[in-house]
Amino acid sequence: MQKQIADKKIIICICAAVAVIAAVVGMLLLNKEESYRSILVYEVEGTASIERAGVGNMNAAENLYLESDDRVTVAQESSMRMKLDNDKYVMAEADTIFSVEAEGTDENSKTRIRLEQGAVTNEIQHPLSEGSQYETSTPNSVMAVRGTIYRAEIYIDDNGEKNTKLCCFQGKVGTTPILPDGTYGEEVLVPAGSELIIYSDGTVDDLRDIAYEELPEQALNNLRSMSESGQSMTGITLKDLMELTEKIDNSGNTAEVNEESGESEPEQTALSDTKEDSEYSDIDEDTADAAAARNTAGNASTRASRDVKDSGTAQTAADQPNQPEQKPQTAQGTQPKAAETADSVSSGNDNAGGDSSSGGNGGGDSDNNNQPEHDVPNYDIPSYDVPEINYPVIPPQPVTYTVTFEYQGTVFATQEVKSGERASEPLLIPAENGEWDFDFRTGIKANTTIKWKE
Repeated sequence: MQKQIADKKIIICICAAVAVIAAVVGMLLLNKEESYRSILVYEVEGTASIERAGVGNMNAAENLYLESDDRVTVAQESSMRMKLDNDKYVMAEADTIFSVEAEGTDENSKTRIRLEQGAVTNEIQHPLSEGSQYETSTPNSVMAVRGTIYRAEIYIDDNGEKNTKLCCFQGKVGTTPILPDGTYGEEVLVPAGSELIIYSDGTVDDLRDIAYEELPEQALNNLRSMSESGQSMTGITLKDLMELTEKIDNSGNTAEVNEESGESEPEQTALSDTKEDSEYSDIDEDTADAAAARNTAGNASTRASRDVKDSGTAQTAADQPNQPEQKPQTAQGTQPKAAETADSVSSGNDNAGGDSSSGGNGGGDSDNNNQPEHDVPNYDIPSYDVPEINYPVIPPQPVTYTVTFEYQGTVFATQEVKSGERASEPLLIPAENGEWDFDFRTGIKANTTIKWKE
């Protein structure tokens, strides 16, 4: 009897242990599902890599989903953009290293960007819920926000110390310095339109207005992109941002032109002014006199051009290489003197100029000299004064479909594929065992969902 009672107690204990284990496993699975957060890489320019625990390093690619605690390295002359959930964006500039932590759900989210090197711009489009947090940390500060646009940068000063520069473009950011002993200083509230420097020893500089002209090109382009999509930046307008970015582009283009041409800027300006003057002096009296002088002096190339036009042949100014060089001289007033000299010579002998320049063509020159001078400007308008505008033909845009990769009912990655082309198998696999249930030799002709089959 006692043995039966003891056996029942053992069975009861075993059942209780199994129930506890099942409850613990269920809680772990539930927490894992609730802790899922969408961290999507949606733009990569240049090169970026991702370091994941238990997997190693992989190249960052568009439409790749990251996991919490992934460490991202953006190479020099590169950039990367991420979207967290549906309303949080992180724009990492060149030569930047950071890790991202994302836990909880959309309604109760906890996000932290741990910046180790470089600079990131954060855009939180909607105010966070009461139970949500969004922070950016550097070696000497922690920045907490509720809903704002701000940029955090780690820069090294002349003494080799790592300092943090915070610029708040919209909303407000509360930053807490981290002292050398690991304790926290007093929180400083940075309003929109202000910037603050937190030094390596935990001290902070005075607030000042953001010096937008001192921001790097990538940061300005990020701000311009957000402004064009409807966001407003305190202390600067979209027009000012466009002028700043265009100024940077134009200065770079000007430097390249000067380097290739080898000409100084004053010389280019003078040539430009000469061309502009010549365009508006085609029907001038000086132009007519100069043209008459060229005819009287027996300029063969100009005369040939006029004769061809009189005969109705469609010969363009490009066929007369010497003509464009003579027009700027006319605008500068150098040819009228030649006209006077030619007129004085031709008055004594009408055929002298024709005989000296063209040999046996004296009779033709004599006929030309007898024409009234006021008829000359009729042919002296070069065809390149009215350029022909060829409008580009825009080809029809190809149809693009979305290919979604799912693992255990969760979106693992997405791809945009043109109609008829093939989807590419993701570089990263969700599990060690299994494969994608799809023939990747098949062309995509509609929105497609591909699931992982174990």
